[in-house]
Amino acid sequence: LSSSSAASDVYKRQGQVYAITNPNFPDWVKIGMAIDAEDRLNNYQTSSPFRDYVLQYRYDVNDRRQAESQAHTELQKLYERRGEWFKCTPEQARVVVSSTAEEYK
Repeated sequence: LSSSSAASDVYKRQGQVYAITNPNFPDWVKIGMAIDAEDRLNNYQTSSPFRDYVLQYRYDVNDRRQAESQAHTELQKLYERRGEWFKCTPEQARVVVSSTAEEYK
């Protein structure tokens, strides 16, 4: 691999793991990944007439897909899961997500 293609590969994996909530789904937290969590939040807002999704937190990681997958695996051991949504508080999810993000710094 050339150094430019290796750098490009790293860029493709970098991004953020984030938590989003919506008051219409109390007690549920969505854990997702994106290159830019604010941009992803804006995409969610278009599906809600109330623009009421809230970005609770985000962590920069060097492999967003792997970090999200690991966070999902750990969260489902503790909480009910529906897709990328977990029945827990944002703070309960933060314990797992922040720990996972540390492994992907």
